[in-house]
Amino acid sequence: MSLNPTGATYRNRGEIARKDRLLGDAIDDLASQIEQVRNQGNYGTTGPPAPPSPLSSIKVTANGGFGQIALTHINAPLGVHYIIEMSTTQNFTASTTSRIDNGISLTTPPMYLKNQILYFRAAPMFAASDLAEWTYFGGTASPTAVSF
Repeated sequence: MSLNPTGATYRNRGEIARKDRLLGDAIDDLASQIEQVRNQGNYGTTGPPAPPSPLSSIKVTANGGFGQIALTHINAPLGVHYIIEMSTTQNFTASTTSRIDNGISLTTPPMYLKNQILYFRAAPMFAASDLAEWTYFGGTASPTAVSF
């Protein structure tokens, strides 16, 4: 089911419209609403979308025990939101990692992280997709620790 400049398209549309104009109009209206939901949720015609492109960079600033994270995502598509993880270990094991759903924002508010040494990574995603590849502060091969 989809919409095009001349109206909705779905199986047997023409036949339904010939037999019952009101029913055809009602189904066209439903097709329009479904298409709007697909667009707002970034769903493809066959289900969830592929993840968005990875982040371009992640920057972590430490100042007086506070930390702030700034993400760069060049040509970010609409509907993307960002997941940030911070960990006490380079390999981001579940027991040492905290996750922040940063919503659509590319920056975090200042966080009090005094006396901690942490590693950071972030990834974009659509509401219905998997996470894109992680982008690590300092690089994938050797994430950089930040002292607060």
